[in-house]
Amino acid sequence: MRYTVKYYYAIDGDDIGKSLEKYALLNDINSIKSLSLDIKSHLSQIKKYLEENKAVIIFCGGDSLLATSEEEIKIDMNKLIFKEYTFSAGIGSSCCNATLALKKAKGLGKKRVEVIL
Repeated sequence: MRYTVKYYYAIDGDDIGKSLEKYALLNDINSIKSLSLDIKSHLSQIKKYLEENKAVIIFCGGDSLLATSEEEIKIDMNKLIFKEYTFSAGIGSSCCNATLALKKAKGLGKKRVEVIL
């Protein structure tokens, strides 16, 4: 009997909300628009990379992405850095484990990938 492990990928921006909040408190609408375009562009690149590696995107919005695949996809840290913005990632054998791995990555300093299979 063959057991198939699915992989889940939870990816989330590091401190993007803090940047948005700062610009909002400064009434800096142009910086908010620029941040939005930058994050959307980078998340689109991460999404494209995962799809090229046969992942199925479950959610992609804001500064977060959730995907799944039948085979493990290597997440290169260079793909999680864009300008001054970084992302953290969790890889797990379930959506729950990927989310826990993401929490671990953020708790251990952000800008990293953690795995809980």
